[in-house]
Amino acid sequence: MSVPKRFGVLRVMGTLLKVIAWIVLILTILGAIGVIFSSMSGDLLTSLLGNALTPDLLTTLGPAGGILAGVAVLVGGLIYFLILYASGESIHLQLALEENTRLTAALLLRMHQESHQTEPRAAYGTAGFASDPFER
Repeated sequence: MSVPKRFGVLRVMGTLLKVIAWIVLILTILGAIGVIFSSMSGDLLTSLLGNALTPDLLTTLGPAGGILAGVAVLVGGLIYFLILYASGESIHLQLALEENTRLTAALLLRMHQESHQTEPRAAYGTAGFASDPFER
């Protein structure tokens, strides 16, 4: 037995969130690699942190600072990826739960209707079960 699919816009939004999550992950990985390579020379790191840190510290950080900045970009992007992907999966989970609940309700209703069609109704004066003999 199958139930009709409902909430088409939510299905699209869940899928869209998961696609956006993968795009964010790919761009994060490329961005982290770009930050690592461009700041290894010190130019990007100096322009980003030039006023906040002393030139001696920037010189000391050098390539390690670029790697640290790339790892920070990667961690931030991974967090965004997980949030977006989990949101899309959550929407799909809720839709599957709703569909399963409707299917269960329909099956229970069918079972209830079938049980009332096959069993004859007992008279009001009988006591016990239909298989028990009635004694006076």
